[in-house]
Amino acid sequence: MKIIKNKCLLVRAATLVLLLFSCFYMYDFYKSLSGFIANGFREPLVMLPMIIAFFLPVLCFLFFFYDFYVRAINPTVKAIYSIFVILYAAVDLVLIFSKMSLYVSNNAFGVYQALPSIILHFPYDMIVILLALIALQIFNILSVDRKNTSANEFMGGLKQRGTVHVSIPEYILLSIFAIVIFVFSGAAIYATFSAFRNALYDVRYIFLLLWVMLIPMGNLLIVTLKPEKMNLRERTKQRILASGIAVNVVFGLLFLAFELTSPDFLIHIGKPLFLITFSISLPIEPCIIFGIMALGVIVMAVRLVILMTGKKRASGSR
Repeated sequence: MKIIKNKCLLVRAATLVLLLFSCFYMYDFYKSLSGFIANGFREPLVMLPMIIAFFLPVLCFLFFFYDFYVRAINPTVKAIYSIFVILYAAVDLVLIFSKMSLYVSNNAFGVYQALPSIILHFPYDMIVILLALIALQIFNILSVDRKNTSANEFMGGLKQRGTVHVSIPEYILLSIFAIVIFVFSGAAIYATFSAFRNALYDVRYIFLLLWVMLIPMGNLLIVTLKPEKMNLRERTKQRILASGIAVNVVFGLLFLAFELTSPDFLIHIGKPLFLITFSISLPIEPCIIFGIMALGVIVMAVRLVILMTGKKRASGSR
């Protein structure tokens, strides 16, 4: 039992690390894409290899999460996915190496320092990641029909399928939701280290960091993990959902209060967090976060009502 528990903790710790990678690389994708658009789509052979490279690890994480925490994926689907990833990564490596001298030169001049990475900066980080993904998918293809191998038995022991209860259409929608949220989480984590001095000018910068970093991700986790279906006490389930609603409401009201009392506070300190907002002078990203909050509150409120009415019916039938 202790070995199984340790394996679960190890997998969940690894999942958190992969989630952090996904947030960084989704932010890098977003930052590269917004720069490419702002630059009038110039130099596509330089920018597109970066953009598509940053997106692949995020897709792989979402596939990994479903396979480990939701349910087993059909072997044929898994093989098609692996072939797709190999081709995607191989083509991107060819594109990267075709401009390698330029990327190396830019790296030496610190051009890519603004693209956060846990390991090396572009292009070295993505070469390592893409090669690792190719190797992993080759292993998956070779082992897809070999169920009794020690490697497959080991991997099977690590998977915690059934932890998350979602259907395939629901997971696709949640994945789209997650891709957007990863951008905000990556931006907030990066801005914490690169621009925290903004808090010295205006303490509300700390509020903005917490708002961008915690609220979208918190909504994603609660909506995805569905605490109302977990093996928890009824009171605990209700408290989690009610707390999620309350935190959204409090942060929303605080933001509106700051905006009404000081309409320019976002202009002075929000640039590290909202690239598109400042490039086109429209509050697109804050509106997206409010949309995420509204959707999260609606989903959690519906689930809380269902949970409470179900409990009343159960107690009334006794």
